[in-house]
Amino acid sequence: MEKVSLLDKTLALLKNCDMPLKRISDMSGVEYEWLKRFARDEIPSPGVKPVQELHDFLIEQTET
Repeated sequence: MEKVSLLDKTLALLKNCDMPLKRISDMSGVEYEWLKRFARDEIPSPGVKPVQELHDFLIEQTET
């Protein structure tokens, strides 16, 4: 079984989310400018804390 990284999971969740980035930022606590760059895959090493926060928020949205 192939393991998928937290980064890849989070990017996939973000791409499948219909919510505007500004709203995701406001609701998740992740900075909007960081989120825009993350969504465009422009951050070579985004850091685990914001990725985890974003991941947790997006997972929560898919469960509701």
